Amino acid sequence: MTNPLSEGRQALVQRLSTIAVANGYRTDAGANVKTGWFNEILQSGKVGFPLIVVQKAKDLDPVPGPRAIKVATGFYVIGAVDVGLDDYEDALDDLQLDLLRCLRPEQGRPLPWAPVGVQNLTLGGAEQFPPGNGERAASVLIPVHLHTFITGL
Repeated sequence: MTNPLSEGRQALVQRLSTIAVANGYRTDAGANVKTGWFNEILQSGKVGFPLIVVQKAKDLDPVPGPRAIKVATGFYVIGAVDVGLDDYEDALDDLQLDLLRCLRPEQGRPLPWAPVGVQNLTLGGAEQFPPGNGERAASVLIPVHLHTFITGL
């Protein structure tokens, strides 16, 4: 039996992997998608840029329904660029635009790239962080919640 929570996460990673200039985006960040804790991935020293990290975040409260519950599984989608201290804004804006275009939900329509059970997603407000305090990369964090229906046995 498959796990819809795992399938949703894997589909999110796969969707982010489509970000490429050849697909109409502004960056090729989709070639460098990782899962885990952003800080640990950066500290590993085994990353290139631009970078996308899918990090687990807090879920929203489940909503009960008839013979099912709807859960909103939380993630932080974090994009990072390493272009220096002075000229990071445009590069970070390009990556943020790519992430928003890639993930954009369609009101009233299921996500075409999501597995059965994952109906839609919500995006939270993006937050940008400049390089500094020992960190060489600038980053943008976008909260994402995948809306998944869990049915009984």
